[in-house]
Amino acid sequence: MDISSIAKWIPVPYFQITQDGTILHSSNITHSYFQPTLSIWDIIYKEDRSKATVMLSQSTNSLPVTQYLILQTSNKLFMNFKCTIQWEGSIGHLVCTEAKNIKFPSVLSVQKSLINTQKRLEDSEKHLNNATKILKMRKH
Repeated sequence: MDISSIAKWIPVPYFQITQDGTILHSSNITHSYFQPTLSIWDIIYKEDRSKATVMLSQSTNSLPVTQYLILQTSNKLFMNFKCTIQWEGSIGHLVCTEAKNIKFPSVLSVQKSLINTQKRLEDSEKHLNNATKILKMRKH
């Protein structure tokens, strides 16, 4: 049985990749998580590509390398995955499993934070404008 036949039956999202991110084989379950693609770079969130570059550049390391990466799922949403790669020569065996217990700020909490910051900036602007008026009145 060749490696492509074996790879199909791995019960987690698995990619067999080259050092440049080209996908050679993947497990069947991978397609329930991600859109079909020829390159791992197509599903990695742009802000996490530097972490992925580090993983792919360690092909001379025989030890597994793990990073948490945000990946685009088949429904176009971005989710956090624990990605571990182990290199066998120039072939990388990459397993990505959902990392549900990792806390990321929700969109709502980020939005609330931005609104609070905007309010503080507006208050600061009012205080500065009042201080400017007072200084102008003292000059006259």
